[in-house]
Amino acid sequence: MKKIIFISIAILAIGILLTSCGGSEQSKAIDVQKKAMASLKQHMPGSIPTSIDGYSMKAKLNGKDWEAVTMMPPALAGRIIGYNNGEYIGLPYNKNYFVVGKKVPFSESNGVDLGTNDDIGMWGGRKGEMEITKVGTGFVEGKFFFTADTKRATKTVEVTDGFFRLPLPKDN
Repeated sequence: MKKIIFISIAILAIGILLTSCGGSEQSKAIDVQKKAMASLKQHMPGSIPTSIDGYSMKAKLNGKDWEAVTMMPPALAGRIIGYNNGEYIGLPYNKNYFVVGKKVPFSESNGVDLGTNDDIGMWGGRKGEMEITKVGTGFVEGKFFFTADTKRATKTVEVTDGFFRLPLPKDN
């Protein structure tokens, strides 16, 4: 019981300190928090560093190069997800897609997730497609493009020249 009271008082004290901070101190605290979250997102637990012959994902976001530094194994996430500095692209995943030439159109029920470091943050891609371009011994490659939008803004993000590579699950 004493522990609960102590924790409650500590939380209350922290809250009072944060709200009483001047604009500059509060702004610094928010910046530190954003950097910590970005670092955490970049190094997602369970994600694997990208490499030329392993996991890889890159694309252009509104013409600007973007490349994943880590990727989550699809068997863990149920999606093909690449991360970089708190941003991510999450593509639909299904082992039945892994046939050369297979095109997977994005839709409301089969969309792409896009996370960005901007005022919007979360986008959905329901217009575009993913195509499997190569299936080799132990790996699959594909390309993708989509238009990401959100109900919170009228602007969109055009994702073009997308490419991914990942090891095939052992049971393929």
